[in-house]
Amino acid sequence: MKSAMELKKHSITAFRVCEKIPIRQLNNVEEALGATIVYRSSEQLELHKDKYRIYMFNFGGIAFFDCPAEEQGEIITRFLTEFSSIIVGIQWDLSSLSDSVKVKFGENAKIDYDCINLPNRNNEPLRIIALVLAHSVVIDYYERHVENMIELSTNFMAKNRGKIPRATKNLVTFLVEGMQTKQHIITNLFVLDSPEEVWEKPELDKIYQETRKMFEISSRFKAIDYKLKLVQDNLAMIVELSSSRSNILLELAIVVLIIFEIAMTFVRAYS
Repeated sequence: MKSAMELKKHSITAFRVCEKIPIRQLNNVEEALGATIVYRSSEQLELHKDKYRIYMFNFGGIAFFDCPAEEQGEIITRFLTEFSSIIVGIQWDLSSLSDSVKVKFGENAKIDYDCINLPNRNNEPLRIIALVLAHSVVIDYYERHVENMIELSTNFMAKNRGKIPRATKNLVTFLVEGMQTKQHIITNLFVLDSPEEVWEKPELDKIYQETRKMFEISSRFKAIDYKLKLVQDNLAMIVELSSSRSNILLELAIVVLIIFEIAMTFVRAYS
């Protein structure tokens, strides 16, 4: 019979805190957080402190295993403040950029709809789950970004009612911001790749793949890709309308010049 300790549900919580965390440059992170590094690579970092664990990922995610909620915020704030000079794109308001999953020990590895079951507290499976959860949070962040881009581009078209936009400066600003955001999303989503640990360990790959299914990572990737194509179509249409307006203005200018030249010819002929 399993003990109460084994049946207890633990939790992993992940946050999207910034665009990039330069893992290799976090030289004094142990002193800054009062924790001990137990795993380090160029992509991720695992630290242990008291009875909980901290995971940091180069794509801007931080996750915690069994860390009290009040301490999570304190650790993130301390970390971002300490390394603000080297961290890219810090997000201080984390209220809507987090997610959690329950973990239970003492059973064979299995993914339920609301809980992940593991046989023990080995570091690698927990780190894989923390990684996928952090992926999910980052994807959620970019899903909202893409939705906002679709709304802005659609509203831009609706505001002009399909006509040729006149505010050239605002149009150029909007197009540049839209293209930059699209490229930024694509570039950052490419880093959400499978970790090296799962390549040679089937048991870890199984946990990785099943956790990805749990958070619908693949289908959400496809949804973002589809929405980015919608944004691209909207931006292309706006560019086409802008180009058409420029061509019309050029043609009108040529017609005016021709009419002016003809008028001047008549003036000179009858003067």
